[in-house]
Amino acid sequence: MKRTFNFGKIDYYGRGRKINLVEVKVELSDKGVFTASATVWNSKKTDCVCAGQCLDEVAKHIKSDKFKKIHRLWKQYHLNDMHAGTEKQEAALLEAGLTGFASDYRKCCDYLESIDLLVDDGYKFGTAWLKRDIPVEDIAEIERLLTE
Repeated sequence: MKRTFNFGKIDYYGRGRKINLVEVKVELSDKGVFTASATVWNSKKTDCVCAGQCLDEVAKHIKSDKFKKIHRLWKQYHLNDMHAGTEKQEAALLEAGLTGFASDYRKCCDYLESIDLLVDDGYKFGTAWLKRDIPVEDIAEIERLLTE
């Protein structure tokens, strides 16, 4: 299931003119993987001025309830099948201030090893992509967004 949402035009450059159309693509795969990305177009819609994982940037300009729902779901579940660690491993890293799991991979491994968490329940951090299921109530909310 996928859908592109049109959120109208914004003043992306802050020049007092709302000339930049915003579109947000949302998808829920048949395997339960959630993705969302945004495109902010130039005034003629011939090129984008901002695109991809820029929903935080777009959130500065769009205050609609529908966008807020998409933004919340994106923050929590975007690419929910690409976790480098178990919930316990990632929570420990975040608590230690380590957020760049890929760019600081060695540092993350060293830290996890120092707290005896490099291997959690048989899984060694960073050796595969782990999927986290989206709670049923949020799956229902995503499906409502995609079908309304």
